[in-house]
Amino acid sequence: MEIKIRKTISEDREAIKIILIDTQKFNQEEIDCALELIDIYLNNPSQKDYLIATAINKDNEIVGYVCYGKAPLTNGAYDLYWIAVKPEYQRHGIGKILLNHIEEEIVKLSGRLLFAETSSRAVYEKTRQFYINNSFSEEARIKDFYSKGDDKIIYRKDML
Repeated sequence: MEIKIRKTISEDREAIKIILIDTQKFNQEEIDCALELIDIYLNNPSQKDYLIATAINKDNEIVGYVCYGKAPLTNGAYDLYWIAVKPEYQRHGIGKILLNHIEEEIVKLSGRLLFAETSSRAVYEKTRQFYINNSFSEEARIKDFYSKGDDKIIYRKDML
């Protein structure tokens, strides 16, 4: 599958919103948070906290996106905030293409670490497996972080 990665533009916002909804993994609060980061990125070009890229196929259909940024007050640590792929395109390597893209960008920025965090809820099992399959290791687990029985799991990947 031919996929092109480019900087996210204003016209991408609605398609990304639909992807976030259609994955049926994110609750409304999570979707609102993801859209808030997109709005910050799109409406404040001078901000440096969030970098967002969109994956499009050969028909210019938006099939995924990724949001990441430098972890504040660190020397070369980056956070992967969001990665989502349109459900009908999942398991076709698009998430890996998006991840490879940001890893290349982070290395260009002299990044040395990439962190991703997720929930321990069953709905995120494939997400956790995605990180493990892409050379992340579990760095920390905070019990009951999101809610009772819902741990925060932090994955780490060395970039150097």
